[in-house]
Amino acid sequence: MYALAERHGYRLVFTVFTDAGPNVTALALARHAGEHDAAAIVVPGFEHVDAIRHLVTDNAALITPIRLYPRGHRWPGNITERERQVDG
Repeated sequence: MYALAERHGYRLVFTVFTDAGPNVTALALARHAGEHDAAAIVVPGFEHVDAIRHLVTDNAALITPIRLYPRGHRWPGNITERERQVDG
């Protein structure tokens, strides 16, 4: 995880381990990311963050072994409220 963060120019500061569902994981992630003012979240695989990927990239970059998703990444099919108002 440290090497993965460093590969993209980040330094791993805090590690969170959880075996909870996505809602509890999202709360833990939000708390720790906020406490550390996280610029990026590093995960060992996309499946660890799939259910909360929108939450992550709305607030920080997401780093997986395959790629980096920058903060604000637009996920396929992710339509914002503003886009709904413009298109609708």
